[in-house]
Amino acid sequence: MWDAAHIVFDPFCINEQAIHGKVTLPNQQEIMVSFVYGLCDNRDRKHLWNDIISHASCNKKSPWTVLGDFNVTRFSHEHSNNCRVTKAMEEFNGALRSAELEDINSTGLKFTWSNMRRGTDAIFKKLDRALGNWQWFKLFGDSYAHIYNPGISDHSPISIQLMQQLQSTGRPFKFLNFWAEHPHFLDTVRTEWEKTYDGSPLQIIKLKLKGLKSQLKKLNTRPDLETASLRQMLKNVQLGLDDKPDDVDLRNQEFRLRSELATAARNEEAFFKQKSRILWLREGDSNTAYFHKVVTVRQSKNHIACIQNEQGAWLESQ
Repeated sequence: MWDAAHIVFDPFCINEQAIHGKVTLPNQQEIMVSFVYGLCDNRDRKHLWNDIISHASCNKKSPWTVLGDFNVTRFSHEHSNNCRVTKAMEEFNGALRSAELEDINSTGLKFTWSNMRRGTDAIFKKLDRALGNWQWFKLFGDSYAHIYNPGISDHSPISIQLMQQLQSTGRPFKFLNFWAEHPHFLDTVRTEWEKTYDGSPLQIIKLKLKGLKSQLKKLNTRPDLETASLRQMLKNVQLGLDDKPDDVDLRNQEFRLRSELATAARNEEAFFKQKSRILWLREGDSNTAYFHKVVTVRQSKNHIACIQNEQGAWLESQ
């Protein structure tokens, strides 16, 4: 159901386990939405996974959310009394990785389904969820899913809330690992550490760290911007070489820019890996784009660290 006075929903693909459609919001923003009802049989749900993966390729450039009852959990902690990771869970997670979907941060209840029994026979699971693709987190990073009380049903309703991003209160200083590879890093640290200050030993350390922080920020805090600039410069030089292949000066510029770009690209990858907090992928395998996407998702989830409901109470994100 939807209120046609506020949104326009145009379903374009309907099958046994999903309704896929396009929603036009009041501001004329178009988003793709898929409502899911996964069947109980694991073999039947494989058709749903293939369907989601197929639509993922079509919706790659559009904000897309997939929500509903998937009839399977993702993680062991989403089952009240069973920590086992099943084949069905592995297949579900594999499909989400292939479709590049991730959970939208949620508030409210932890479990979304129960078997309606009492005592030791009672079972609670998280079978219902809301997911978004990379474009969703890029454009609606401040959105969140709220899981309501089930009432008399065995399932909990879920709604996705779109909200304005909270104002930034400033960012704490964070040491960027790639700074240690900078040719001026050790000299910068040495210069600041050799300065003398008055006060207690603890206060002196504090003043030295404060001075060092400001100097480190001058080294480079956005290697991605440097990489983009060097790529453009290299492109221009190589276009010039195409017209003047014997130009020695352009050849020297190309050699220098290639070297600088290789260094900047490594710094960029290290920068986004650190921000993504991905530890199990190594640097050097051109993972920059993946790390950048994970950073985008992390930042969008951080936007809703503090959320109030209509009554003014603070909601806890899951």
